[in-house]
Amino acid sequence: MATIRRAGDEDELLEVRHAAALVGRHPETVRRWVWSGRLPARRSGHRLLVVRADLEALVRQGALVPTLAEWADRAAATRDRGSQAASGPSAADLVIEDRKERSRTADTNARR
Repeated sequence: MATIRRAGDEDELLEVRHAAALVGRHPETVRRWVWSGRLPARRSGHRLLVVRADLEALVRQGALVPTLAEWADRAAATRDRGSQAASGPSAADLVIEDRKERSRTADTNARR
């Protein structure tokens, strides 16, 4: 559905689906913003409505978290940079090596 106007008020109200489309997010994400208190909303029957100005203010604040695809791309880029810059073993490698060493020590002590 399109936008709805309140009687006597010039604030443009948007249904969650339309608001999500405007900011390029899933409607469930916009509902989470409402439920968490980040985005004010009101109910009209079974519909959840947000004021366009509030949605735009949230976007201007930069409060939008990246989409899952954006986050995955950033994580991959960070991981790639880290593996290129790494000059030694990873933390996981160090833990595995430490466990092997402890196992050897425990086996040696058990044989005595």
